[in-house]
Amino acid sequence: MLDLIVRNGTVVTPSGAEHLDIGIRDGKIVQLREAGTLTEADAHRSYDATGLVVVPGGIDPHVHTNSVLPTAAESGIRCFGPDRVSEAAAYGGTTTLIDFAEWKPGESLEETFERKSKEWAGYSYTDFALHGTFKHAEIPFEILDQVPDAVAEGHGSYKVWMTNTTPTRPKQITDIGHIWGLMEKTAAAGAMLCVHGEDDDIVMYAYKRLQREGRTALHHMHEAHNSLSEQLSFQRVISLARHVGAPIYLMHVSAVEGIEAIREARGRGQAVYGETLPHYAYYTAEDYKQPNGAIYHTYPSLKGAEDRDQMWPALIGGVLSTVATDGVCTDLDVKTRGKTILDATGGHAGVEVRMAVAYTESVHRRGLSLERFVEMTSSNAARIMGLYPRKGAIAVGSDADLAILETGIQRTLTFSDLHEADYTPWEGYEAAARNRATVLRGELIVDDGQIVKATPGGRLLKQKLSADVASRPAC
Repeated sequence: MLDLIVRNGTVVTPSGAEHLDIGIRDGKIVQLREAGTLTEADAHRSYDATGLVVVPGGIDPHVHTNSVLPTAAESGIRCFGPDRVSEAAAYGGTTTLIDFAEWKPGESLEETFERKSKEWAGYSYTDFALHGTFKHAEIPFEILDQVPDAVAEGHGSYKVWMTNTTPTRPKQITDIGHIWGLMEKTAAAGAMLCVHGEDDDIVMYAYKRLQREGRTALHHMHEAHNSLSEQLSFQRVISLARHVGAPIYLMHVSAVEGIEAIREARGRGQAVYGETLPHYAYYTAEDYKQPNGAIYHTYPSLKGAEDRDQMWPALIGGVLSTVATDGVCTDLDVKTRGKTILDATGGHAGVEVRMAVAYTESVHRRGLSLERFVEMTSSNAARIMGLYPRKGAIAVGSDADLAILETGIQRTLTFSDLHEADYTPWEGYEAAARNRATVLRGELIVDDGQIVKATPGGRLLKQKLSADVASRPAC
């Protein structure tokens, strides 16, 4: 007897989209059968997906929870925690989130991961993993030496910043020498190094110049966090990765120059992967001039129309691999408390709408295949972060994580229908899809737009990067 059958849907598997029935037992997919083969009598529960599209649960590899906002460090204001963020993710069809476990002096890496895991355990509606994260100029050798053991325990991704972001925030840059040291450790241990790529010298000089000229209004943000900064930082860290022989994941690509740096590296066969965010592919720096323009902002800044217009072609063509959010969920008063380039709050409220926006912009508007949509919203992130094929695939043996989408509709997004914050930067956006149901490890947690899971049951995932992903641009 099966636990759950999802019947008669258009199911997107690694081999294509087919009309199938999905049989689930003990949290795993155990059968994929021709539609109509399985009946309600074969399972304890059945879900009729007739007319709906069934895809692997989404994976957002870039969210922040419970973090003190750098622009509000003096007040200790934090973004929302895993409870709020994971609930919104589940409503939107995302079943796995990857957050950041920030190492602090005096801790071992094991203690860092344990501390952050406790923030998620018992509070998350989705499964989760953690990027080991460093925000210090120097990473002690004894901590670098702990990386192989942490990777062996299932923590397979790490993050560094190449900039302090603004002159007024707490320091977070890791110098290039210590990035080199960390990269050697992650490469040797079979882990992924994630990078916030901006050239600190360029960014900080731009801030000084803008301040001297009295041009600190929010709409000048793209002049500080400019395309040259992205180009130089990407080229530098890609060169370092080539020297080491390390795979790297470049977060929140925002400019044509970043796309081109990744394209060139992948053309040489380097294991370089790029992520963009939906708002980079839809908004521009002109949107900072709108009322409450800060709601469109994260770091690096929005750029020009040419940059925006190249994001979807880069995703469709495989230069960029994933669509994430850089989710930093706050309410509107916190998000808009900063009014200038010096105090704006970064991070983007878009975890819940990510799947719908990606479907609308790629499949509905640009004719992208459902298979490629799945790659950019789920399976590529699973591969790059060492979760595949447990996550990111509708395949026998994979976790039964499903998003069941209603497509071919016209749905106007508004904050009152969402669950992430008391505003949305996507207010008024016309989406061509909505998530009808979400299944996590075989359990229906969202049904007909309502959470039906009484208590959060998300689990910490172990990551194991494949040699294929580590050695070449595999996705």
